[in-house]
Formats: sequence, C-alpha cells, structure tokens
Amino acid sequence: MNQIFIYITTFIIQFIIAIEMNMIGSIAPFLSDYFHIKANMVVLFNLGFSAVGILVPYLGILADRFGKKKILNIALLFFIGGSLLASFSKTPILFAFSRIFIGLGYYTLSGTNLSYISEFINYENRGKASGILRTAFGIATVFTPLYATSLISRFNNLSSVYLPFVALGIIAFILLLKLPETEINENSKLDIEGFIRLLKDSKNKKIFVSIFFISSAPTLTLSFLGIFLAEKFQLTQVQIGYAYTIAAIGTISGILLASLLADRVGKLKIARIFFIFMIFAQIPLPYFNGPILVSIFVAIFALGLDGGWTAYQTFATEVSPQNRGTFMNLFYTTNALTVTFYSFVGSFIYSLGGYYLAVGIGLISSALGVFLVSTLKEKPVN
Repeated sequence: MNQIFIYITTFIIQFIIAIEMNMIGSIAPFLSDYFHIKANMVVLFNLGFSAVGILVPYLGILADRFGKKKILNIALLFFIGGSLLASFSKTPILFAFSRIFIGLGYYTLSGTNLSYISEFINYENRGKASGILRTAFGIATVFTPLYATSLISRFNNLSSVYLPFVALGIIAFILLLKLPETEINENSKLDIEGFIRLLKDSKNKKIFVSIFFISSAPTLTLSFLGIFLAEKFQLTQVQIGYAYTIAAIGTISGILLASLLADRVGKLKIARIFFIFMIFAQIPLPYFNGPILVSIFVAIFALGLDGGWTAYQTFATEVSPQNRGTFMNLFYTTNALTVTFYSFVGSFIYSLGGYYLAVGIGLISSALGVFLVSTLKEKPVN
C-alpha cells in the first residue's frame, strides 16, 4: 500500500513541476506582450529558474543525511511559494524572481523524486519506476500547451495557470506527510570534498559532460520553437499550443517505449538508440515551410530525447548508490547549468542566426553527448 501512495504522490509532484517547466516556451509570445519585452528575451525568464540548480547538490547531501522525504517537503514548499508569487506578477522582474523559487523547487524535486523511489525498488525493476515519473512528465508535456494557451487566451493573466499548481502542490504536500522516510546516511557531509570525490571518477565525468551536451539540444530547440512558429508562420498563441501538443506526442511515446524496453534490453543501449533519433530529427527542422512538418519532426526529436533521458537517468540511479541523492541532484544540476548557460547566450544566438543557428548548435552538442554515452558500460546486474 505504501508503494501505491509513493507512486501517486511522486506522480503528482512530477506532473505539476513538468507543466510549469514546459509552459514557458509555449506561452513565450504572450509573455513578450504581457511584460512588453522583446520575444527573444523571454528565454531570460529561465535564468534564475536554472541558476539556483547550482545549489541543489547541497540539498542532495542533506537528503542523504537527514532523509529524502524531508527534502521533498521543503522543495515542494519552495515550488508552491514561487507559483503563488508568479500568479500575481505584474512586472518581468517580479516574475523572474518568482521563478527562482520555482526553479529551486523544480531541480530539487526532480533529483530527489527518483532517488526517493529508488530506495524502495531494486535496480532490476527501477526502469518501471523511472517510467512512472517520466510518464507523468510526458502527460504533462502533452497537456501543458493546451492547458496554458487556452487559459491564457481566455483570461489573459498568469494567475489562471499558476494557481492550480498551488492547489495540487498542497495536496502533494499533505500526502507526503503520510509516506515513510528513507534510510539515513549520517556519513554524508555537506562539503565540497564530497562533490570532488564524485567528479573525480572518470565514469562520472563522462556522465556529467554528456548531460551538458545532450541538454543543449532541447534548451535551444524547444525554448525558441514558439517564437520561431510565430515569426515564420504567424501562428496564434492557441495554434502554437496545438503545435506543441503534436510535438508532445513524441515525448509520451518515447517515455512509454523506454519504460517497457529499458529493463529488458539494457538502460544504456536504449538511451543510445533514442538519443540517435533525437540527433537526426534536428537536421531538417528549420528548413520546413509548414508548421505541421515542423511539429512532426519536433515530435520525433522529443521521442528520442525523452525516451533516451528516461533510460539514462535510470542508469544513473545506480552509479553511486551510497550517495544516490547527491549524485542524482548533481545529475540535474548539470542540466540546470546548461539551461543557465544558454539563458545567457541564447538570445544572442537567436539574434545572430535565428532558429537555424540555435538548432545547429544543439545538433552538434547532442552528437558529442551521444558519443560520450556510447563509451559507457552498463552496470552488471547482481
């Protein structure tokens, strides 16, 4: 019975944080008009959101030392508070500030969610557990564009999309209070040396660098997709939502396929196969003359990305089992650093070469990432 409630609670958490994270790209034209800023500057709203991910490894150590459930509760409060602040933001500075709290909640919850579940499920069956969380992510990805764009078009304010996060976050918080705490590792210390020990391992270095390269592709390709569709095809906000929904079908398909195959075929092998799909889908993206073809190939891109990510993060849960919370938070911190970096340079890249240059850089980066993944070996199953 505890496992059922664990799945339900972590599913809700993953669902709401994924909606918020996926929402910004699809409503980028609205945010540009709402706050009276240039369209290519909307990406800066990801800056504070992702920069706080640098702090997440410290919370990972605290999760190992004091219990992952406690950290989930704290992170959820940050997310709820940030969402409440975003609901009533009338200036771009206040909205960017609210996303700092949301980001701290997002990256902590993302890393700790899976490490929390992993404490109750053995490695051989962990692909299914990862699949449940990624399914929540996938459903959120499909649901988000229509949810966000329809409410924004009807009410023309941020509270219509952010207040539901507050309500669901409170429900998840109450459910968490009923769940068991994880095993506590009192030897886990809050110090830089712990991070250095993890980073010195050659296998870990390859994993973290590969995450940076692979995460570059979606950061550039998806962040500017809504702006690209609006500028090149003059799509409305609701039409952009439909395009994102078509693309999101690839996300849910990739997650489901990877969840079914990862434990049988091998987590790294499945990750490599799906990431290769992601690479080839990027090549023609900026050159299509119709939004339908763009949406279809973004769907293939999303299938490869999220299918590969589902298998890859499951593999990562057993790389350092004694410090799983710390390692998984470092895993997601690397992703946060990637988003932070491209939040700084993304608007410049788009101004310099448009969607063509953004996708081109993402293509080269993801190819380098897949090469590194191909040099890793699957952990033997005992």
